[in-house]
Formats: sequence, C-alpha cells, structure tokens
Amino acid sequence: MLDRIREGSQSIVIKALLVLIALTFALAGIGGYITNQPEPAVAKVNGEEITRMDFDRAVENERSRQQQQLGDFYATLAADPAFNQRLRSQVLNDLVNQKVVELYARDAGLRVSDEQVKAAIRNIAAFQVAGQFDNQTYQMTLNGLGYTPDGFAELMRRDLARTQLLQAIVETQFALPTEASAVQQLLNQQRSGAYATFELANYLSTVEVTDEEIAQWYDANQSRFNVPEQVKVEFVALDADALAESIEIDETAVREWFEQNRAGYETPDRYRFSHILIEGDDEAARAEAQEVLTKLTEGADFAELAAEYSDDIFTAETGGDLEFLEKGLMDPEFDEAAFALQEVGDISGVVSTSFGYHVIKLTDIEKGSSTSYEEVRDEIVSEMREERVKQAYYELQQKASELAFDVPDTLQAVADETGLTVRTTSWFNRNNAPTALNNPAALQQVFNQDFIAEGLNSDLIETSDTQAVIVRVLDYQAASVKPLDEVRAQVLDNVRTEKAQAAARQDADALAASLRAGETTDVQMAAIDSVDRRNTELPRAVVQSLFEQAVPSDEGVQVAVTELNSGALAVVQLTSATVGEVDEAMQAQLTDQLVNSFTQQGYGAFVEALRAEADVELLLNANTDQASQE
Repeated sequence: MLDRIREGSQSIVIKALLVLIALTFALAGIGGYITNQPEPAVAKVNGEEITRMDFDRAVENERSRQQQQLGDFYATLAADPAFNQRLRSQVLNDLVNQKVVELYARDAGLRVSDEQVKAAIRNIAAFQVAGQFDNQTYQMTLNGLGYTPDGFAELMRRDLARTQLLQAIVETQFALPTEASAVQQLLNQQRSGAYATFELANYLSTVEVTDEEIAQWYDANQSRFNVPEQVKVEFVALDADALAESIEIDETAVREWFEQNRAGYETPDRYRFSHILIEGDDEAARAEAQEVLTKLTEGADFAELAAEYSDDIFTAETGGDLEFLEKGLMDPEFDEAAFALQEVGDISGVVSTSFGYHVIKLTDIEKGSSTSYEEVRDEIVSEMREERVKQAYYELQQKASELAFDVPDTLQAVADETGLTVRTTSWFNRNNAPTALNNPAALQQVFNQDFIAEGLNSDLIETSDTQAVIVRVLDYQAASVKPLDEVRAQVLDNVRTEKAQAAARQDADALAASLRAGETTDVQMAAIDSVDRRNTELPRAVVQSLFEQAVPSDEGVQVAVTELNSGALAVVQLTSATVGEVDEAMQAQLTDQLVNSFTQQGYGAFVEALRAEADVELLLNANTDQASQE
C-alpha cells in the first residue's frame, strides 16, 4: 500500500517546487493535474497544449529568479513595460522549446522506471530532514501547494525522460587539446602595423552647405524629427500602501482573534508507525498475516519480519517504517486501528483494508506544542492590518469609481470626497509617461481616440495589485513632424558632418589605395608595435580593425578604413602577426569553456530543428495577446 501511496506522491510539483528551491526545473506547469476544468491555452505544439496556468506560473517563477539575481535593480527593470513584454515573450518561447523536446523524448521511446522516479524524489533536498527523505515533509509540501501525488510523479517522469535526452546531447560534446591550444594562440596573438586618423574638425571648416542640400536632407530624414502623439491629463492615484499608515489595531481585537483561532497555534501529538502488509483478500493472506502476528507475540523482531513478509517493498527494507502519519492519509480501517494504539511498542491485531492485511506497530509519539499569545501577537497584528488595508482599499476603489461616474467631467468631486489629490501632467507621450501612468492599461486608455473625444473620467484602472488610477484627458496633440525652420540648425550640423565624413573618407581611401600599391606617402602614420586584443591605449576601432584583417603574405599588404567613435576615420595597416603563447595552466579551463560553447550550440541547433519540424501555434503572443503561427 505505502509503495503505491508514495509512488503516487511524486510528480507534479517538481517544476514549480524546484524552481522555488533550486531552479532545477525553472519553467513548469501543473494546472491540468489539479483540476478537470478545461484551461485556456497559450500555445499548441503538435496539437498538445501549453496552458495559461503553465505560462503564468512560469512567468512568476522567472520573475522570482531574476529578482533574486538582480536584487534591488530588478524593481527598476520591472517598472518598464517593454522589459515585462520581453520577459513574457522569452518565457513563452522557453515553454515551447521545452514542449518540443519533451514530445521528441516521448516519441523516441525514452522511458523512466518507477524506481528511478522514487530515487529522484528521495534525493530532492526539499523533501529531506537531516539529509534523509521525510515522508511527512513530502506530503505536507504537496498538500500545501495543492498538488496530487500522482500528478507530481508523472511530471517528474517526463522531466527525467527529457533529461536523459539532453544528457545524450550534452555528453557527446568534446574539445581536443589542439583546439584549446589553437584558441589560445589566436586569443594571445600580437599584431603590428600603423595607422593614421582623419579628424572631422580638419574638414568641417571647408564644408559649404546650400539651402537645397538642407531641404533634401530634411526630406530624406523626416523620421528623425517625428513628434509622437501627446496628451495632457489629470488623474487621481489610489495606493493601498498609503492607507496602511492610518490603520490602527485595537489590542482587544487582537486578543479576541487569537482566542478564536487558538487551534491554529497548537500542534497536536504526532504518531509514528511501522507496518507489515500482506497483499490479498483471501483466507491465505489473512492466515499469513495471523502467522506474522503470532510470531510477534512470541517475541520476534518486527523489522526482521517486515523484511521477510511485507509486500510493501518501499518500507520493508526500513523495518516497515511509515514515519509520522496524520489521520486521513491511510484507509479508514488502517487509521482506526493505528490511532487506537496507546503506548510505544503496542501492536495491533490483523487489520483488513482495500490493500490487504496489515499488522501495525506504534513506534514513537511526539508530543504537541502550543504557541503563546506574546509570541504571535506581532504576526497577528500584521495580518489584521493587511486585511483591513485590503478592505479599506476596496472601499476607496468603490467610492472613487462611483464618484467618477456620477460627476464624469471632473475629478475634483472624487478628490473632495476621498481626500485624494488631483494631479495634472504636462505633455507626455507613450515613452515618457509619469510613473503613475507608465502602465500598458493606463497608456492604452489615455491614447484611445474615443476616450479622448469624450473628455470624461475613465473607469478605475488597476496598475498593480495595490495601485490604481482614474484619468481624464485634458488636451491632445496628434503625431507630427517638426518643421524645418525649428530643426534647421540640427539639420545643418548633420549635413556638414556627413559632407566632412565624405571628404575624410575620400582622403582615407586614397591613402589606403597608395599603401596597397606600395607607394610612398607623406601622411604621417603612428606605429603599432606588438599589441594584443586587450590593448586599451589605442582607439578600440583601430585594434578591432587590426585583428579583423587577414594576416598578410610575404609580399602582400593589408589595409582597412574604419570609423572611430568620434566620427573620424582611420586607415589601419597590418604588417605582421605573431602567434600567441599557450599557457598550459589555462588549457583545462579553456577546454571546459569550449565544451560548454559546443554544447550550447548543439542544443540550440537541436531545438531549432525540432521547432522547424513541429506544428507550433502561439495562441498568446507575449506582447500583444494575439495569436500567431509558426
């Protein structure tokens, strides 16, 4: 029986659980195992759905992971709608990749045995106490997260099958010592040559620009002077956190709440049992169980008999130990007999259940405990304050919404009755909205043409779990292009710079051509003597150009023209290259890096090939919530 119970206790929480614990299964979904109700799908892969619950959980898991990794900086990123859109898009893409690999593993016939699933679950640190698998911790974790043991086991089985496939890909990658040496020789290579720069300042003074050139450049580059549509709005902001300061908790109410919920702060006695299971429902099985009971009454060791007789293979090897059990986990007949035992060492009679016949022994009693009021007072106050803030925030939302509807052409009535402040913005567009309105829902509302035309108050717009706004557009400016007269100076600078660059490039190309032809030139070139890729004394573009050029032959010349960060041009000549030295101490590390690189490339190509062959339908586009098809 316990074999079947514990085997069932293993499979769906793994992705959600291990994401929270070790991020082993970072993007996980479990919705279909919790309820039989159909769920909306965000994608289909070869007809198999990825549910919205899977997607939402994976998004939250990724947010938690990034928050742990980035710390306080994450809050800054999360406030940017574009960041959230990219995150959702990446999560959806990862879930599709995960699904195509899973389906390939299944179609390839990869299977995981029950024993492998059991062993993997027993090795999960979250289910262990003092380094040992603890059944109660395991059961409580699953129950607390609302997952079924059977579902957890099935998900674990799929993950292990997929892991087998990925290991087969990963473990085939290797790097030869000669490859690592060749890479070191390239990385540590040194090059020599010379370069000359053509500064724009030397050309700008000679450039002449006509009105016609200014007009032509402006017409060809009008997109640079686009002014996006803009609005001025007034709004009131609702903030649940601001309400917390006004919430007071009466000590009497705290005490009353504690008394009413005292049971939640008391831990009952815990009972640990061992059992011997004889499967079957016939007389032979009962007789065998009775034989075991007789031997026990004659002084036989319970653990030895469990190892010899018990059909529960999972517990037989541990003396029949079931660990600490709570009522309701086992069959009613088992519970009734087990919890009727009074003293440690007491043994039941033969107990019949749907799994067969049991002989049960009480092996330990752990006395319960209770928590005093003083120990939990602060926690209760915090919870009561949170609940009252939620209620006050809900009431504020309702009142503000009603007032905004009743007096639709101003927000002053809302402010007068609620104490909120009406704020008026300056002109803003979608990219520089005030913080309180920098939310997709709020921006969609204030730039909605029908809403703008009405000039009325909006409905309540929730921008987060604890914040909301009500807005009204005061003025609107359509998208436009700045007139030439307004940007003439900027256009003139651009035209002059481009003409100066063209003149500089003409001279740079002429010098490069002379060098390639082996001609003598009077242009002074700065020598470059044995520099490596990490050189910081030369302009970065010069170093990059130097190492991008092919090594010259004995009679050849390598020359290239490159643009510096300042806009100036440089002619870079490569004269020689020296093979880099190989550091034996770095060989092992570099080999590992090469293997990792090859592995990532191989896995990426594998997944890309699977997706190319798969029928992938994205029912939810992470940016627009619109369907798309691959």
